[in-house]
Amino acid sequence: MQKLLVIVGCTAVGKSNFALELSKRINMEIVSADSIQVYKGVNIATSKPTKQEMSICKHHLVDIVSPFETFNAFNFVTYAKQAINEISSKNKLPVIVGGTGLYVDSLLYGFDFKTKNKHTEYDFKMILLNDERQNIYNKINLRVDKMIKDGLLNEVKALRRIGVNQNCQCMQAIGYKEINEYLDGKFDLETAVNLIKKNTRNYAKRQLTWFRHNNAEEYQINDSEKLIDELTQIYSEFKK
Repeated sequence: MQKLLVIVGCTAVGKSNFALELSKRINMEIVSADSIQVYKGVNIATSKPTKQEMSICKHHLVDIVSPFETFNAFNFVTYAKQAINEISSKNKLPVIVGGTGLYVDSLLYGFDFKTKNKHTEYDFKMILLNDERQNIYNKINLRVDKMIKDGLLNEVKALRRIGVNQNCQCMQAIGYKEINEYLDGKFDLETAVNLIKKNTRNYAKRQLTWFRHNNAEEYQINDSEKLIDELTQIYSEFKK
């Protein structure tokens, strides 16, 4: 059976940083399980890995489709399986990292969720990273403020100029939807920013509920160093 490590959790909990730290110890590559990071040009509100981060560990399924396209769980599984095969061919460990629960489940269990937790073609370990709720909410607020500072408004304007409108799937994502509504005059910018924070908090709660139903092994992000040690031992054949 193909070995996989799956790292999940809600937005802003620290999945990406954890995976990058792990990659310094394990010969691995990351497969992003994020429904918006797949889109080219849709960057700031998706917390895409930077060029520097991608130089530390190769990422798959980032910037692979046009913002005009639709992308679904079937597309994700198709691309993810290709990436897993490519990573495995290099004797590296494929590590799925992301917060889109439907994508993760579709990859692990197929599209018939009645058989969930009963059959999978992978030998996988799923890690659910968590933190105190208020810590997560504080991180979300800081992240949204940084998005605005980094130019989310200009990014949305640039996408609109090339014809990426509210009907495009990528523009339904949290951050893009609210800024579009602000640009359409529905409310002021302060209201839009507060809505992004509120909607992100609500999404984080839904993510946590989804992954807890998967019986994932839950760890606090504060214990990340200990967990990295444990995973390095578990996947010792992939040690650097």
